[in-house]
Amino acid sequence: MRMFARIILGAALLALLPAAASAQTSAIAGSVKDTSGAVLPGVTVEASSPALIEKVRSATTDGAGQYKITTLRPGTYTVTFTLPGFSGVKRENVELTSDFTATINADLKVGAVAETITVTAESPVVDTQSITTRTVMTRDVLDAIPTGRNIQAVGIMIPGTGLQVGGGNTISRDVGGSGQLQQSPLAYKGSNDSVQTVDGMRLNNLEGTGQYSGVYWNEASFQEFSYVTGADSAEMGQGGVRINMIPKDGGNTFRGQSFGNYTRGPWQASNLRSNLTGDVQYNPANFLTNVGVIEKIWDFSTSIGGPIKTDRAWFTVTYRNFGTNQTVADAFANANPPSVPGVFTRYAPDKTRPGVNDGYVWSIAPRVTVQASAKDKFSTYFDDQRKYRPHWGMGGISPGAIATGGSFLPDPEASGYEVTPTSFVSVTKWTRTQNNRLLYEAGLAVYDQEYTEIYQPSVTGSDVFVWDPALIAKSTVYTFVDSATGLATNAWYNPADHFSKLFTESASVSYVTGSHSLKFGAAVSQGRRRTLQQWTGDLSALTFNNGVSSSVTERIASEARESIKADTGIFGQDRWTINRATINAGVRLDWFIGETGEGDLLAGRFYAGKHFGRCADGVNNPAAGCVGRVQNWKDISPRLGISYDVFGNGKTAVKTSIARYVNGDVNTTTGQNNPVGTVPTQSTYNWNDADKNNSIFNADGSVQSNELTPGALTNANFGKGVVTTVADPAILNGWGVRGFNWEYAASVQHELMPRVSVGGGYYRRWYGNQTTLQSPRQPTRSFRRAASNCAGYTTSSRLSSARWTTSAPSRATLAGSRTSPKASTSRRPRGSAGARTFRPASTPRRSTPTRATLRLSEHSSASHRELSVKWAIPRSCSALRPFRTGRT
Repeated sequence: MRMFARIILGAALLALLPAAASAQTSAIAGSVKDTSGAVLPGVTVEASSPALIEKVRSATTDGAGQYKITTLRPGTYTVTFTLPGFSGVKRENVELTSDFTATINADLKVGAVAETITVTAESPVVDTQSITTRTVMTRDVLDAIPTGRNIQAVGIMIPGTGLQVGGGNTISRDVGGSGQLQQSPLAYKGSNDSVQTVDGMRLNNLEGTGQYSGVYWNEASFQEFSYVTGADSAEMGQGGVRINMIPKDGGNTFRGQSFGNYTRGPWQASNLRSNLTGDVQYNPANFLTNVGVIEKIWDFSTSIGGPIKTDRAWFTVTYRNFGTNQTVADAFANANPPSVPGVFTRYAPDKTRPGVNDGYVWSIAPRVTVQASAKDKFSTYFDDQRKYRPHWGMGGISPGAIATGGSFLPDPEASGYEVTPTSFVSVTKWTRTQNNRLLYEAGLAVYDQEYTEIYQPSVTGSDVFVWDPALIAKSTVYTFVDSATGLATNAWYNPADHFSKLFTESASVSYVTGSHSLKFGAAVSQGRRRTLQQWTGDLSALTFNNGVSSSVTERIASEARESIKADTGIFGQDRWTINRATINAGVRLDWFIGETGEGDLLAGRFYAGKHFGRCADGVNNPAAGCVGRVQNWKDISPRLGISYDVFGNGKTAVKTSIARYVNGDVNTTTGQNNPVGTVPTQSTYNWNDADKNNSIFNADGSVQSNELTPGALTNANFGKGVVTTVADPAILNGWGVRGFNWEYAASVQHELMPRVSVGGGYYRRWYGNQTTLQSPRQPTRSFRRAASNCAGYTTSSRLSSARWTTSAPSRATLAGSRTSPKASTSRRPRGSAGARTFRPASTPRRSTPTRATLRLSEHSSASHRELSVKWAIPRSCSALRPFRTGRT
């Protein structure tokens, strides 16, 4: 909290500087003139809506006749204009969505104050003040479209948006909820940064770069989804796609809504036919036995909301239960399971028991909004949920695919059981409207989740689905792999227990005049992550070749911790309207401190155990086997853009902007530098089953070490703290060394007719401070990076003059744009093998790891052009038709 106080103080000092990027919240703005065209200062403008618990918000036009009413909730508004000596004007049915500024102008004529002229017109569809590119999916749209009801399935319909590779079994399209139990993050215009917020507060788990939600959002509890995909304000540090979910807010009348969606197997056609596995010539023996068939898909939700006390306190409560049961192509239960634990038997499919990839999620999400006083409003949103996926990771097998190598999981008993014993988020916000110009906001968001991938009950002997190290250690059921068929059976191969906890605090102050909308604020996130991995008997996998013993892999269980000590953002921004032009300008300071926490290699069958404590100087040092601070990054990111109302009628806008963003990171860098990862935790030995009993164990359960000999994958450093990769501190500390990207955008949008608009744009993004790994064993050379897919666009960039050192010591170095003769920080990416040598079972062989340098490379870039048509039919519904071209 002391750090948070310092951040708020820094934000207050920042307010003394000339500030200036577009606000994230919805607003109504415009100008007021008399019938002669002269501007009218001092006009009182009021916006009222049932969506506001305070009923009405107001503003006054400035000397240029301009006004702005900001921080409005989505809904339908009535806007009134009054000035003594003039007739009042009322504009009704103004529909306001998230992240949108509706331009509502008015002309007042001289007349009695009591006289009010009501203007009837369609709501504007062109935002002439904001430079932000955004798409809003309203409640009507979410209920109507035939996709899965999650932010990814809906967001992928936006032009330029795709799914990242990751998050399990990536599904490019989720039709009717068929992929709703496994989500992959969204990618947009070459950026994989994906930020998810509720009421503007960020919520994500601490995996990867922060792009994963982990939570399966209770879609029925939200009023709408807003996808910001370009020119984001200085309030956000990353520049990919930001999804802001707006919760339902209750009201002064009781209302309820229920939704049901159900699909069953007989409603699905089958595409089963022979020769599906890629043979050039037809082969009647090459066919699938069955295809994946939907057994059932369901999604049911109900919500109710209303007043706790009229005009003072509202509530909503939403319950949702959804799931999918779907068979997997050529996956069947094992008709020939081992009769003795640990003794291999050949897999035989039981065609009467197809494998089913099943699971469900339930969620309950309440929200309370309280108008504590005429100026103060509080709101709290909470979502508590559980996910159960009894057969996670199961996959079928086809003969044509076996020839290309790889393992498959057709046996349900070899799948993992995925469950979230703890999974909840909460967002609490306070808003104080000091007057019609000054607004204060503060918020606290909490993310707390444990998700675990455990063994089946048949493996551990327990149907209590929690991580239990004692049960795992004593189990004698192991993963079998037959390399001749590619089949993995008997037990799950990748058990793990993941914990993520994140706290985000924010505060801001807004000062709004008719022409200016200034906002200054700060946010800080602090969180921690813990990952446990353990295998039955510390063995996985036991490999056979056509039923003949081949190899055994020994394992060491581990417990690793990483944390965000502070992910801080301080920003200042202004939206300044001058006649038809609106300048959006801002600046942001990002300050990120990441740490490794105390961890362990756990004692087991092959290892005595080791603890990694905190370094005396507090700085992470894998070579010394201690943990601490890994990176300390500081960045300044400017944002600048302009929007121009071409004809002054709010129907045509030309926009251009340029912005700098930092790359997302939550545990990627700390995980790569964690000392726990410097110790090789697996080693594979050749296995000669001398007694031909298809088992590696003696009668007392001990390993028959006489049957094991070193092989190509035997690691001489198994269980030893050997640093194979060292990071140069130059890429971990200082100003401007964090990965970043610039985005340039130019677009035009025009209202063709009421509720219909057409727009087109050009977008270009380029990157800096990318890293490349260098080795002294390679000559100095240039190389070309492999092509990658960026949100549907294939990019290939030249990394010029990537130098490969030849005289460095024999440890690997991860370095920045300049080499460092001393590297005190090292990293070995978890899961990488490093240098593999024989374990000293007979004649020890010495390993000499290579020192490779990870350098900051030149920029790479990607650009594309985009044309979209937006048609709002009926009210609040949108249809998008993209026409795109891409260039790299």
